[in-house]
Amino acid sequence: MSNVIRVRAGLLRETHPGERRVALTPDDVRRLSARMSIHFERSCGIGAGHADDAYIAAGAEPAEFAGMASSLDVFVSVRRPAATRIFPGTAVLIFLGSNAAPVAGLPAGQRPLHLDIARLSGVQGVKGADISSRQAAITGHAAILEAARQFGISHPMLMVDGSFVRPVKMAALGSDAASLQALATARRLGALTHGFGLGRDTQAKIERLGAKFLAMSSDLARLRQELSDPLSKMQLITTNVVIPGQTAPMLLDETMLSRLSPGTVIVDLAAESGGNCALMRVDETINVFGVRIIGSATLASHEAAEASRQFSDGLRNLLEHLIDADCALRLDPRDSMTAALMNEETALRRVSP
Repeated sequence: MSNVIRVRAGLLRETHPGERRVALTPDDVRRLSARMSIHFERSCGIGAGHADDAYIAAGAEPAEFAGMASSLDVFVSVRRPAATRIFPGTAVLIFLGSNAAPVAGLPAGQRPLHLDIARLSGVQGVKGADISSRQAAITGHAAILEAARQFGISHPMLMVDGSFVRPVKMAALGSDAASLQALATARRLGALTHGFGLGRDTQAKIERLGAKFLAMSSDLARLRQELSDPLSKMQLITTNVVIPGQTAPMLLDETMLSRLSPGTVIVDLAAESGGNCALMRVDETINVFGVRIIGSATLASHEAAEASRQFSDGLRNLLEHLIDADCALRLDPRDSMTAALMNEETALRRVSP
């Protein structure tokens, strides 16, 4: 059984503090305009360098949120819309989240359908649909550039009086796209890189980037003991060990932090999931024991223009897959992409226009 929705879409302005990305660029709005009617919130693309006039020229119509929420069917955004934004139960929200369940408090038939793009990670078959890995890679790249700013190093390969500046020792805890990109960027900037991960597949990925592989234990208490000595020799550490739907495990406790060299910079990429580092504060940079801990949840926004272009390209490909020749959004749970987007509850739900 297919769920069919005539497509009238709304491009939302991001409300999370510091978020500058936009879900669709004017170029992709233009390419989608033959299949769907698109309305946009004014100033939604300013942070990524896209003026309202560019969206209008691409065929989109400006609108206020209240009017959009009452008249449109599909809403797209980078982040999951804030709970304070009220949508009708027939609406479909497409965003990049963290595989979280829909907001509780309303019966299934009275709350919007949440299609979390994060669920597509690793799914094959649609060009550009794995948006989350693209955004993670940009986050890992931005993390290293932010750490370099914290160090006050404009270029780690700088030569002074004929000698290279001593290279920074960098470690990445995790083997996801963000951690691997962090290793790649740090190495390009001249750092001596070390990757902590599990299994032979992880080892191969890390060593292909020119980093030294260090195995991580699956036992958390043992892992902390194993990390204590090698991390004490590092000057830059990124962490991104997360478990979908759960609070991120604490990898660096206060005792371990106190043993790090003063001046060490930690970028906790798991900040939004609770963080891998003790004392971390989301969207803040703090200094404890002479160690700076960056808990930014908006690192991808440091590269807002490119991050938005990548997000928009993937989202356009996804929408082109879901929208048929009759300009209808078909949510058919027999389709592998749709099944990945929808959880068990929503897969059985029929949505009316």
